[in-house]
Amino acid sequence: MKSPFNRRAASALADPGLQEALQVATSRFGDLRKQAFDSTAAPLALRARAREIRRRTFEDLNLHLDTLFSNLSRLGVHVHSAADASEADKIILGIARRRGVKTVVKSKSMASEEIHLNAALEAAGITPFETDLGEWILQLAGEVPSHLVAPALHKTREQVARLFAEKVDPHIGDDPRDLTAAARRRLRKEFLRADMGVSGVNFAIAETGTLCLVTNEGNARLVTTLPKVHVAIMGIEKVVPTLAEALTLLAVLPRSATGEKLTSYFTMLTGPRKKAEADGPEEMHLVVLDNGRSRHLGGPFHEAFYCIRCGSCQNACPVFQSVGGHAYDSVYGGPIGSILSPMLRGLETSGELSAASSLCGACQEACPVFVDIPRMLIEMREARVAQRATPMPERAAFRLAAWAMRTPFVWDLGVKLLPRLLGPLVKRIKARWLPNPAGAWLKGRDFPPAPPKSFRSIWKERQRDTKRPASRAADRPAETHGGKSVDRARRLLSISKGISHAPATPTPGPLPEVEVPDPAARFCEEFEAAGGRAHRPESMEAARGIVLELFRCFSDRPAVMSEGLPLAAANWLREDGAEILPLSQAGDDCRGEISKAGLGITGCDWAIAETGTVILTSGPRRPRLYSLLPEVHLVLVPEERIVPHLSAASPLIRDALAGSGESPSCVNLITGPSRSADIGLTLVTGVHGPCEIHAIL
Repeated sequence: MKSPFNRRAASALADPGLQEALQVATSRFGDLRKQAFDSTAAPLALRARAREIRRRTFEDLNLHLDTLFSNLSRLGVHVHSAADASEADKIILGIARRRGVKTVVKSKSMASEEIHLNAALEAAGITPFETDLGEWILQLAGEVPSHLVAPALHKTREQVARLFAEKVDPHIGDDPRDLTAAARRRLRKEFLRADMGVSGVNFAIAETGTLCLVTNEGNARLVTTLPKVHVAIMGIEKVVPTLAEALTLLAVLPRSATGEKLTSYFTMLTGPRKKAEADGPEEMHLVVLDNGRSRHLGGPFHEAFYCIRCGSCQNACPVFQSVGGHAYDSVYGGPIGSILSPMLRGLETSGELSAASSLCGACQEACPVFVDIPRMLIEMREARVAQRATPMPERAAFRLAAWAMRTPFVWDLGVKLLPRLLGPLVKRIKARWLPNPAGAWLKGRDFPPAPPKSFRSIWKERQRDTKRPASRAADRPAETHGGKSVDRARRLLSISKGISHAPATPTPGPLPEVEVPDPAARFCEEFEAAGGRAHRPESMEAARGIVLELFRCFSDRPAVMSEGLPLAAANWLREDGAEILPLSQAGDDCRGEISKAGLGITGCDWAIAETGTVILTSGPRRPRLYSLLPEVHLVLVPEERIVPHLSAASPLIRDALAGSGESPSCVNLITGPSRSADIGLTLVTGVHGPCEIHAIL
């Protein structure tokens, strides 16, 4: 009981602030997850399809990776293979030195944490800036993430306020909006001057060579747009065969992670900036990280690669809920981390984590792709025992127990003596005096009293009763032990009805979808539920009034506007005396001017009714930054371009990426304003992207 994990866990249990933060956060994420899946037509069928996608991907992993790398190279992306963390760091440092990089902005990436990239950059004299709000908080504090999705989950609002007062502004208060605004001001400067951006990858789509990022704050869009060089890092498990399959996984990832139908931004990057495009990186690299992954393909822990890093198993796990992520001493904590960490770091370093579980199965039930974590935890424990990685006292105790079980005389004697030895101890409440490890085990439990009769003696009595004459057997009271067990089993089965502890069978054909009889009305409803403001003006004059009202909120600041809009918004604004930055100033050289804009107006290619999402593709005269840098984003949505479901957008996006003309280097699915709840779980908008988003239909 003196292992490092137990010492870290004991420290976490003694921290009241951490306990409060964990209890509030994990329970809230769990509630939001349930509500989000309730909004789908067939949640189990959707999850079963997602699992099947992951399973089939690994049946032909080499084929999908070859297709991905071939398409990336065709698009002008430099693909690098890294056998381990050291090689990955060396590759990224080589790119930085060749381009004379001094500062790097990073979006949240567990892969970059895995290879300890920040330390490698700093050692080379390059300054890295974490730009995810939670990650930046931890960088200021000199800490590492404690959760896959909410890295600063363990910090309370008061702790963050004290940290900002010490590191950012001594006069700042504890309002999460003020704290977030301070982070926005500080990091906006770094975005605008950074030489290189580094991101992770949520999905890498083989058929189109597209790298996908799932984010809420807008920092990943800035990291992959403003710097001239973009470097993405991914493990080999992130590949997805097709765009349609990636969108199916997208349908379960945000619901499981943060309880949202879709995150604010789903960014699809297909190569570096095209010649005719206004903005985007000039150079793009992908570092494919092995770091021990390939040796487990096809092995007993192969299924761990199905994980899509949503963190829902962490939120559901009673151990994680009690001790948090830092107790695992690994980038990957919680149930899935108890498998991944020993796989990547070795049993000698992280093997003990497999014992940090009650094997209750809550992790598998919460997992959007039904990863069988309990089975792998048991097999990881077995592997640890086979390597003699368990402590000697533990091995000795189990050997003694095994010998007793194989020796009937010793077992019978122990069963008879145990009640006599433990009875007085329990009655006199002496259990708390027991030495470790028994004393530690009893800190959170009542000492169980020994049963008056063993199972074997009860069984023998029942056997004797069946041999007695019926009249004599009827005269004695009925034995109730067996009846109680059956009744209890029936109650448990009735409680667990409908809970799936094993993968559901995927249904053939298209998945069931919710009904959307009026796509425009449903779009407005969902757009506002996601934090936006939808307008359906009855006349052109009413539309003009909405545009001018939004601009007048920032009348002292210029506006930016894409070309080819379905409304004459530019004329309306000029008539009102607005300054509109010309598109000739929309390139990288004038990014600072664009960042001062109060209003950015864009069109959209399509919109999704079920989620309230607008889809924007990059292209000539349509800068990415117009929907990202201004304070307010106004998007003009032709009603005929609203599709009912996310699945209906899949062929449209695929055709755009595979079109005969100049395909876009970037496709953004935007659902609501930039937002974060990294400070005390208080939702704040306008972290790095627009504070507001409006739509005129």
